[in-house]
Amino acid sequence: MRKIRAILVFAALFAVAAFGQDRTVWRTSADVQEGGRGSVTGTVADTENGRNRLILIPDEASNDRVTVDTDSVSTQYNGFGGTINGSPEIFTGSSGFNNVRVGDRLEVRGTATGGNVVRAERVTLLGRPVEAPQTGVGQTRTPNSISTPTASGTTPSSSAPERMGRVEGVLQQINAEAGRLVVVTDQREVLTVRTPQGTPVRYHGETYRVSNLEVGDRVRIEPQGAASGAEIRARSIEVLQSAQESGGAPTGVGGVTGRVTRVDRANNTIQVNTGRGTITIDLRSATDPAGQPVRARDVQAGDHIDVSGSYSGQTFVASTLRFTDDNGAPITPGPSVPPAPTPTDLGVVTIYGTVSQTLADGPQLVIRDTQNSNRPVRIYAIDDLLVRTKTGTYATATQLRVNDSVVIKAYRDGDGNYIAQTIRIR
Repeated sequence: MRKIRAILVFAALFAVAAFGQDRTVWRTSADVQEGGRGSVTGTVADTENGRNRLILIPDEASNDRVTVDTDSVSTQYNGFGGTINGSPEIFTGSSGFNNVRVGDRLEVRGTATGGNVVRAERVTLLGRPVEAPQTGVGQTRTPNSISTPTASGTTPSSSAPERMGRVEGVLQQINAEAGRLVVVTDQREVLTVRTPQGTPVRYHGETYRVSNLEVGDRVRIEPQGAASGAEIRARSIEVLQSAQESGGAPTGVGGVTGRVTRVDRANNTIQVNTGRGTITIDLRSATDPAGQPVRARDVQAGDHIDVSGSYSGQTFVASTLRFTDDNGAPITPGPSVPPAPTPTDLGVVTIYGTVSQTLADGPQLVIRDTQNSNRPVRIYAIDDLLVRTKTGTYATATQLRVNDSVVIKAYRDGDGNYIAQTIRIR
């Protein structure tokens, strides 16, 4: 009898321990420790259909992210349908994943696999901001399964009211090229914001472009017309508090647009003035749109650039770098770009272009390289360097004027600086 009682006590303790382990609540991504079992509740910020993956914003950490991997066959989805034969409808695998929408509030239960990733066993819909059509037909629940929150489904019977007033929240994603922002409001609602070309962004009385926004910025959006589901169209955007002003390092994926102010070739970094501050950009993993590596030696102070990537602390790690003109239009490098210097790649290059800055306006000549899509090239030249004119006479470098058409032979040193050897006016 004692042996049976001891076995029962041990079984009860084991059940309690297992139940306690299964009931672990992950409130932030830091709580998701490899091998642990538990649950996390939050709002869907993004979905990756090709990988059956969800990005979840935890309820208690609006600036955090938890990655949820689901199984295309076995993950169970509760609360996304109505009833079948009086039992709550359930979905499994890909059919359930297809019913998840950005903005849905979910409870995800499963196992942590490391790297802030949860392998989902069960996904339960707790609510959504607007009604969404159901995709496919689920199955009835087995008798021993836990019921869903409601037998008639959690989708509201009527759509949410149109949103006509201003919207305030924190930027979570920025895709300036596609004209799309994702904002989490103070009510934990996830909104997609469409930004037509030319949508003004105002900050401290100045007007900027959407590409100047940063993940973590707190913004106020003036909608244009009525809301359509969880999506609004912006008439204008006002930055109430920048990510840098909030005291924390910006996080997430985004973009940086601005003018290069400093180049550190030794550390392969540059500093960019975005119009709202200076950001350090790491170029060790950067490429141009064609996939060719871009390093600090390929960039010069004064260049206007558009960079995509993600933050690592206060440093922005670039993935793609584009050169732009003063108005933000992309400049496509041509085949005549002088090769990047290496310790053994030094010598004289020839540059054809027009003068856009004279020695009277700055310490260097700035030439618009006509053989390289008018990309600006900065060239060092001494004041009394002789310049041959069209008539065959000679002047000095200080006598060059804006829009003069010139041919310059310049020496490119190991740091990528151009030093003029001869100048001829065409």
